[in-house]
Amino acid sequence: MKKKTLLFLLAANVLLLTLSWIMALIAYPRLPQEMPLWINFIKQQAILMKKSLLFFIYPSLQTLFCLGFWWLSRVNFSFKLPQGSQKCSISEVKALYASLRKEFIYLTLIFFNLIFIHLQRSLIFLAHTIGEGVNRFYFSLLFVIILILILNYRLRVKLIARKARLIKK
Repeated sequence: MKKKTLLFLLAANVLLLTLSWIMALIAYPRLPQEMPLWINFIKQQAILMKKSLLFFIYPSLQTLFCLGFWWLSRVNFSFKLPQGSQKCSISEVKALYASLRKEFIYLTLIFFNLIFIHLQRSLIFLAHTIGEGVNRFYFSLLFVIILILILNYRLRVKLIARKARLIKK
């Protein structure tokens, strides 16, 4: 069951990355000759420039981010395990930690992908003078969700450690 969840989360990330590239490739030929390169976050004037391949910096960074997170999910980190567990082997606890870490990384990456897609979409809308830029509420909400995921992960790690200690007794 856990493997299916991880595959689903990985597939969701691949889908979001693919959609981001499709959106960029479809939007690029339709962009005006003068377009913003950066989105104004603190209500300053948008930086305008001639249409260039720098537009693809957002999906490129998103791809690098995804590759970095994927690599991070493959790295084995050392962590302290409770000593002397009789009913639960150390390999089972390590597998629980590794599975939880992958789940956390893939789930967090989904929200980072949504941030990149939102920035790119906002840039496209700003170039066509359809939108004002970043939807601050949505953008902030994505970061709040990431913070909640971090807290959830920390809590679940402590619960696994507690479970291993209880089994040890």
